[in-house]
Amino acid sequence: MLSNNNRKKVAIFSAITLFASMIMVGILIIPLSVDAQNTSTTNSTTTNASEPLPVLLIHGYMSDASVWKKWEELLKKDRIPVFAITFRQSDDKCGSAAEHAKELSTQIGDIKDQIGQDRVNIVGHSKGGLDARVYLANGTKDVANLIMIGTPNAGSPLAENSDVCAPAVYDLRPGAPDTKVRENQNTNYYTIAGDWNPDAGNCDLSLFAPIQQDGYDKLPKPNDGMVPLSSVESLNYTSSLGHSKSCHSNLLSEYEYGLAKDILVGNK
Repeated sequence: MLSNNNRKKVAIFSAITLFASMIMVGILIIPLSVDAQNTSTTNSTTTNASEPLPVLLIHGYMSDASVWKKWEELLKKDRIPVFAITFRQSDDKCGSAAEHAKELSTQIGDIKDQIGQDRVNIVGHSKGGLDARVYLANGTKDVANLIMIGTPNAGSPLAENSDVCAPAVYDLRPGAPDTKVRENQNTNYYTIAGDWNPDAGNCDLSLFAPIQQDGYDKLPKPNDGMVPLSSVESLNYTSSLGHSKSCHSNLLSEYEYGLAKDILVGNK
C-alpha cells in the first residue's frame, strides 16, 4: 500500500498530467477553429450573391472602348464593377471574332482574379456580341449573362460585298461561322435591337450616320440602319429586353442601359 506522502505525490502528478493534456488539446483545437472561420469568410466573399457581378463591355466593328463612356458612368453609379475591353493581342477594331474570343479567355480570367468573383456578365455591342458568342461556344461556365445590343446574330446584308476593316467584316456576313456557333447552356442570352426611323433622328454625332441612312433603305424593315431587327433576334434561345428607336451607333445611351439594368444589378 502507498503511504500518505506517496498518495499525495501520485495525486499531484496525475493532476499535472491532466492539466498538461488539456493545454495540449487546446493548442491543437483552437487554431483549427480559427482556420475554418477564415476559410468560411473567404468563401462567402467570393460567392456573395448580393454583390453584382463585374460587367465586361465589348465594342463592335470599327470601334473602340471609348463608345462605352456613358455606360461606364452608369455602372459605376450603380456600384457595379465595369471593364471596357480593349483587344491588344489582335487588331482591336478589325480583328476577327475568333481572335477576340481567344483573348477574352485571358482577360476574363484576370478580371475574375482581380474582383474575386467566379462569374461575370458581358454586354456586347454589334460584333462585340459575336465575339462573346464565339468565346461562350467553348462551354465555359464563367459568364452568367450575355446582353447583345444590335448584334447581327444572323449577319447583315450590308457586309456581303464589303472588305472594309477585314477580317472583322467577314464575321458580319450572313452565314459566317461565328453567327452559327452553338449555345452555351451555362449562360442566359438577351438582346436589345434597334427599330429606327431616320425621319425621327436619334443618330446625332454618329460617324456612321451616312452609312446608316443608306443602309436603312437597303435592309429589311425594321432595322437600325446597319442590322435588321430580325437578325438581332434570330436565335431561338435569346430573350428580348426591348427595342430602341436609335440608330445602330447610338444604341449605347441611358435608355438602352435602362433596358439592361435589372440583369446587371442582379434583379433578374
